[in-house]
Amino acid sequence: MALNNATIQYHRYMARLPEELRSILCRWLTLGIVDDEGGLVKSAYVTLDGSVLVIGDEIVGRLEESGVGLRLGDGLYLQEFFNWTPWVRELCGEVVTEEAEPMGMRLLGFSPFTYAEYGDVMSGYVELIKVYGKYVSGVFNEAIFRLWGLSGVRFDEQVDLVIVTGDELIAHHFLDIRRTEHRGFTTSARYLQYGFDRSILMHPFISDDVNKEVAKAMLNRGDVKPVGYFTINYDESEILGIIIYKWPHINPLPLASRTVAERNILIKEYLRHR
Repeated sequence: MALNNATIQYHRYMARLPEELRSILCRWLTLGIVDDEGGLVKSAYVTLDGSVLVIGDEIVGRLEESGVGLRLGDGLYLQEFFNWTPWVRELCGEVVTEEAEPMGMRLLGFSPFTYAEYGDVMSGYVELIKVYGKYVSGVFNEAIFRLWGLSGVRFDEQVDLVIVTGDELIAHHFLDIRRTEHRGFTTSARYLQYGFDRSILMHPFISDDVNKEVAKAMLNRGDVKPVGYFTINYDESEILGIIIYKWPHINPLPLASRTVAERNILIKEYLRHR
């Protein structure tokens, strides 16, 4: 991931922020969320490349005065916000997860998208990504469905979807929690063990309360803490909304496990031989 001018600028401004404001942004970046900060944040929107629009008079005003972000109407736009994480980590200390209340961040500029002509909802989701062009960490390149192995690495279960963006392979597990008692945590965590650069768990949008509780549970469970949590609101023919509760972090396991590091190298061979 390139260290671009925007990231350098935000690093500089975050270093100068008052401690209270810096701790808020550090918590959001470290946990991959936006929370309401005791009512300071009224709502939040996100783009598929990790930019965030925060709505809330007081916090918007204070961040704008500190030179962070761009004022857009009642909100503050933080360009590629969730991609700042690796570059500002040195400014952030330990973050408490128990009290975090992840907000559902709606996809900025979204309008209902007909997926029926493409097949199932995940095929429609991929078409939606193509429209946006960028996804999580870079430009969308390719989607691969229903994998049991890649570049010599065999998987113990099906990987539902892999999105190739730039130099990353992002694994997705879609589970309809209306039809099962499981939440998909174990499978999403195993995707990281297989060596994928990021893992995203996707559920249907049930309600803000239900999906928020899933996100909170993920924050307090170590093996899925790096996993993203995206929800899709859809009916029999249209995707009605995308609500993101937790942004995916870069897989930390290759730095901690030689086996995972070797798997990551092997699956990256796919990028070199596409």
